[in-house]
Amino acid sequence: MTTDASLLLDRRRFLVVVAGAAATAACGNANAGPASLGEVGAGNVKDVTAGTLQPVGSEPVLLGRDSGGLYAMTISCTHQGCDVEPSGSGASLTVYCPCHGSQFDRNGGVLRGPANAPLVHFAVSVDGSGNITIHGGTQVDASTRTAVA
Repeated sequence: MTTDASLLLDRRRFLVVVAGAAATAACGNANAGPASLGEVGAGNVKDVTAGTLQPVGSEPVLLGRDSGGLYAMTISCTHQGCDVEPSGSGASLTVYCPCHGSQFDRNGGVLRGPANAPLVHFAVSVDGSGNITIHGGTQVDASTRTAVA
């Protein structure tokens, strides 16, 4: 014989299981891919100072310049796809995800999780006039730089 109390317990147990599964799915650690990005004009090389990492307009990409040259990487956190933001300056410059607290170095390498994969890098080219183009359809190794004069 089924009582109201046993039905209530079964419903409660069911809700606990369903809620737990939903929480696990929402906070899973599946790597998120970068936001879709095509060919993006990113200004002129004369306007990009060495040691900087800056957003490119409203595009889902950051443009950096170091002693090796120019590089570009996604703003999509590899944990859940939230937009990351540069934080700090100079030697203390990092990239931070405000959603779950992941932190990346200035080259997109993971410093602190929950992200467990580095940020994706894209090819960069510079024309004869110094105009920068980020090629969002071409992923490159994180060590790739485009030399600038």
